[in-house]
Parts: sequence; structure tokens; C-alpha cells
Amino acid sequence: MVFGEGWHNNHHAFEYSARHGLEWWQFDFTWYIIKFLQAIGLATDVKVPTEIQKQRKASKSRILATQN
Repeated sequence: MVFGEGWHNNHHAFEYSARHGLEWWQFDFTWYIIKFLQAIGLATDVKVPTEIQKQRKASKSRILATQN
């Protein structure tokens, strides 16, 4: 079993994100641990990218892909 390492490239796109699996279908066990720690007050200021930030990054990637 892995803990979200399969979505490691998302870490490079959003360095500050506590969640590597950015879509609902991308299982990220570490994210669930962080959410649990947040729920019981042991993790604070947990950051994840907004939908707008993810869309901007995707648009930028598409533009760069068409230029190459």
C-alpha cells in the first residue's frame, strides 16, 4: 500500500498542498491521516489548492504542451 506517493507530481505543482491526490478518485491515505489530525486539533493551517488554482495550472500546462 502506498500513501499518496503515486501523486507526487502534484506536489511539484502545488508545493504547499497537504494533499497529493487532488481529485476525489486519487486515493491519498496520508491526506486522510492529516484530515483526522486536523479534526482532533493536532494539525492546523492545512493548505490545499482551490479549484481555480488547479484550473489555472491545467490551462498553463495545456498552453505549454501546444507550444512544444
